[in-house]
Amino acid sequence: MSPADYQAAIKKQGAHSIVIVMSAAPLHDIAAHDILLRTLICLLAVAAAGVSGFAWRNFVKTHELQLRLVKASEMNGHLKQMNLAAAGLAHETRNPLNIIRGLAQMISQQTAAAPEVREKSRAIVEETDRVTAQLNEFINYSRPREVRRSPVPLGRVVSEVARALTYDAEEKKVQVKLPADDVTIEADEQLLRQALFNLLINAIQAVDAGGQIEVVVIKNAGAEAILEVRDDGPGVAPDQRAEIFKPYVTTHQKGTGLGLAVVQQIVAAHGWEIVCLGNQPKGAVFRISRLRPSRVA
Repeated sequence: MSPADYQAAIKKQGAHSIVIVMSAAPLHDIAAHDILLRTLICLLAVAAAGVSGFAWRNFVKTHELQLRLVKASEMNGHLKQMNLAAAGLAHETRNPLNIIRGLAQMISQQTAAAPEVREKSRAIVEETDRVTAQLNEFINYSRPREVRRSPVPLGRVVSEVARALTYDAEEKKVQVKLPADDVTIEADEQLLRQALFNLLINAIQAVDAGGQIEVVVIKNAGAEAILEVRDDGPGVAPDQRAEIFKPYVTTHQKGTGLGLAVVQQIVAAHGWEIVCLGNQPKGAVFRISRLRPSRVA
């Protein structure tokens, strides 16, 4: 209460007004403080309700995610069992196919047989070879990749794999240029050979007669190397360059659709990376990167 208000109250009402004024002032302060507290409590209640709703929503989402993970785990186990069963069936199917192929080949070589019979027998041999190749690729793809690393001279392995494909290359008059540089890397030699074989046979099948294939080894300034298989074939469309590494996706009429899938499987097991790129002015480049050179010279 200010001095002016005090003097005005004395003159107007006397001591009674002083008592009223002095008792009403704390009441106004208490009322304002009460309103502030109630407002704060309401705000806290609203915030608590929002936090509770957010926590409940997260709980529901976490519960749904756990259910999905359990279902995915069950499905994964079921797929593994189906994969093993399919691999066993494919393995058992090769034996009767070999018998069929042998009988058909024997008939095709009999001079006393009619020309039509011999021609159809050769067709049986070709089809059994095709199916057997698909079964072999499937069995190979279904196997787990256990990498046993050792120092491997990359240039030597490339040369030996290319030498194994000499007949295929000469049949199409394809020129295969091997890397001039060599580097020793840490890899599983058998798996590396298989990946290189699949990449080279894929390139031979892709190029036209008289085409060119080049294998290049690039040494990076860091502790990694790059391997590229280049060809001058029709190439791969940009929207298909990631798809061709999936099982049973192929751009070749005679392809099994598992060759590049096996390559990616081997590359991933080593911790490497593989991509398909365009090759100028035409063709495709399959690049394997993150190869670790060995300390052994």
